Amino acid sequence: MRKLYLLLLGTVLFAAQAMAQRTVTGKVTDEKGNPLANVSVLVRGTTTGTISKDDGTYSLTVPANARALVFSSVDMSPVEYAIGTASVVNATLKQEDKTMSEVVVVGYGTQRRKDVTGSVSKISGDKVKDLPVQSFEQALSGRAAGVSVTLPNGVLNAPPVIRIRGVNAMGLSSFPLVVVDGIPAFSGDAGNSAANNVLSDINPADIESVEVLKDAAAAAIYGSRAAAGVLLVTTKKGKPGKAKVSYDTWVGFTKPFNLVPLLDAREFELIKNEGLTNAGTPPNGTTRGFYPYIGLDGQPVNTNWYDVVYRQGVSHNHNISVGGANDRTNYYFSAGFSKQKGMIVNNDF
Repeated sequence: MRKLYLLLLGTVLFAAQAMAQRTVTGKVTDEKGNPLANVSVLVRGTTTGTISKDDGTYSLTVPANARALVFSSVDMSPVEYAIGTASVVNATLKQEDKTMSEVVVVGYGTQRRKDVTGSVSKISGDKVKDLPVQSFEQALSGRAAGVSVTLPNGVLNAPPVIRIRGVNAMGLSSFPLVVVDGIPAFSGDAGNSAANNVLSDINPADIESVEVLKDAAAAAIYGSRAAAGVLLVTTKKGKPGKAKVSYDTWVGFTKPFNLVPLLDAREFELIKNEGLTNAGTPPNGTTRGFYPYIGLDGQPVNTNWYDVVYRQGVSHNHNISVGGANDRTNYYFSAGFSKQKGMIVNNDF
């Protein structure tokens, strides 16, 4: 009799638990009615949840006290639907208008910024497109904490020296790995007779954002190539809506300033001859060892070497782009022209 009582009690408890839970099904679609896959479906305030299938459908067992379901996806705005007594809850998600601070490119995909645990600095493309530089990485100077960007010389288009984690190895390059739209890119000087930074082929105006991976987590994705850090470059793509035409340009001037006054030819001769006299060794027994150089016009030559070396530098840059997207495809076309003349003669890009 006691065994029968325990069996009946267990049956009642199981039935009560089954009644305390119920199954909710539904379908997740976008604004146009297209099914959405891999959408997170959670019971509000709990960790009970599931994800939608390829056809957008889902099935979830919820407790009796569940009040609402929360639907969320990386590319969509999260929504919340009350359950009530319904057993079928369909959801519609809208495209999220992402800002630069909400989504971060990590490795070969994207994550919400709040879900990123590694050290990532993000620089918007608007911060680099209007600067008078030859390549985008030169414009990263001062844009991210812990990233040092220095130019080794004044030659236009010379590859900058970038240090994300300091000098990691003696005799090896400390230049970070550059990944453009998920594809590792070459970096450094192409080895031509003039400075030839291969990254200058990327137009700064075509860059949507640059992420800097600074901690050891990058090595889990890219291996030993990430020992000096990683620069993730994301280029612009067409955005939903009608075709948008953009044109921007800038013009800049450069010239030397605070130049140290120099001696002219006559003053130089005077000082040098005084030095010889004071040394007691004037050449050929005379007190004048330096003589003016006479030009073809019969006049002493007096060259201002500042005028020979320096000039007024003029630089100008032009960019035009056409981009847009519809329900079938997205497109982005662009063209750029840049001509830069440095303040040193023959220093051109």
